[in-house]
Amino acid sequence: MTKKKAIIYTIIFIVLVTSAQVWKTTFLKDPALYFNDMCKNVLAPSCQVYINQITQEKKYEETVTIQKERIRRNTQVLSFYRHKLTDKCLLSMTAKEADEALSACAGKLTGKKDFFLLKTSQRTIQDIVLDSLIVAQIQFQELNDAKAAIKTLQNAKKVLKQNKYMPERDAGIDYIDKRIEELSKESTAQ
Repeated sequence: MTKKKAIIYTIIFIVLVTSAQVWKTTFLKDPALYFNDMCKNVLAPSCQVYINQITQEKKYEETVTIQKERIRRNTQVLSFYRHKLTDKCLLSMTAKEADEALSACAGKLTGKKDFFLLKTSQRTIQDIVLDSLIVAQIQFQELNDAKAAIKTLQNAKKVLKQNKYMPERDAGIDYIDKRIEELSKESTAQ
């Protein structure tokens, strides 16, 4: 190998190593590492207590950051639950249809597993929507960022639309649409 090729390969190696490190530190980092000790697990109840404390102290940027991470993690958990369901047709049913289908096979082991996964998924969706409403409210009222608030609400609406088996899904979508409309009007008035 000539000296010129060795230099070219060395430069290529350095560029690849540097880009891998930049990729790792930028895209693969866990944002929860920089949170308070109470929020290392953002889904834990202790984290919710901490969020309430910092909200009372008017540390809204930190509150929004932690709540967004909670939404992201809950979305990942919801995806996991959907993957674990053995009867995938339950995902396309309404809440009433899913309950009837699950009650028909309640004696089977897979029926019990699917029942608990579906009910846990419903609770996770409630958490996502509630956290999204809280974040949107803080973003709009305290941080004066109407676009981010509307985007947060649209993401919550998307989660509700993707999960037909959620009880009171239509009422939730209507409420979110109403909030988006209100925020749009208020942001144009300001």
